Amino acid sequence: MKVDIIHTIHNSNGISVKILNFGGIIYEINTPDRNNNLKNIVLNYKDINDYYDDSYYIGAAIGRYANRIKNGIFKLKNDTYFLEKNDGDNHLHGGSNGFHKANWNLVNKSKRSIHLKHLCNEKTYPGKIEIDLVYTLNEDNSFDIEFIAYSDKDTIFNPTSHSYFNLGSDKTILNHELQINSDKILEINKNGIPTENILEINDGPFDFKNFKSIGKDIRKNDIQLEFGSGYDHNFILNSNEKFAAILLDKNSGRRLKIKTDQPGMQVYTGNSLGENFIKNGGVCMETQHYPNTPNCDKFPSVILLKNKKYYTKTSYHFDTIE
Repeated sequence: MKVDIIHTIHNSNGISVKILNFGGIIYEINTPDRNNNLKNIVLNYKDINDYYDDSYYIGAAIGRYANRIKNGIFKLKNDTYFLEKNDGDNHLHGGSNGFHKANWNLVNKSKRSIHLKHLCNEKTYPGKIEIDLVYTLNEDNSFDIEFIAYSDKDTIFNPTSHSYFNLGSDKTILNHELQINSDKILEINKNGIPTENILEINDGPFDFKNFKSIGKDIRKNDIQLEFGSGYDHNFILNSNEKFAAILLDKNSGRRLKIKTDQPGMQVYTGNSLGENFIKNGGVCMETQHYPNTPNCDKFPSVILLKNKKYYTKTSYHFDTIE
């Protein structure tokens, strides 16, 4: 298979985004620093055909279910469904042939927007689901990611976008400063599965209520950091805040603000990156519902009812500081 279709959108301020049909992948986001020097701020492969064998979900659209489902099993109504175990004993990011390996169809394209479509009919998940994925770059330097979906049966659905951001010139993101509008995280076990306990952040290594560098506490002696090999946790977002998170690279002045309608955000600091990339070379901030929700009744539901519209929107807002 050849991955050879790149679509570019841009606004009048010099920002541009490149998208691949394959995987709905965000290939580049080019933004200016404080001196107006443009740079791609997401990790990518130089040879786009390397995406075919990518195992890190670099820049990809993720689904049907973002994050992990324990033991690859869930129940819906009276039926039990058995999913591929592609992360130890767990199901991760829709399996090895999820959205990130699909050839999305181009519906239409304009100067500032790309509309892709994918018809998903895996035998392991219930229902045939039709997904529209719309990327829009606005004149206010915001970049919208919209998922719209309909299923012909009741099913579960939890999509996200999996870009690894590095706003500056450092090889890692450990000096990036991060603020997250969250007071709580989901506790995980050694396999990355939520225990259903909700942990108060309480000024510990997961406290990003005020800006701090990602690297400040990442190596602290903490069982949750040990289980995640760094940060790989779902933050419960405060719904009354305008932005879910803000990422800042002081050297370049680049700043990224994230706005979402999702209840959680998985922060993953590239702890297992290798091969073409380096450990901690980028940070993912995946807006989504919680991991393993189909097996956790206390979490907000991810059930998509037959013929009911699914819609979610996450926006990246780009600017600089002096």
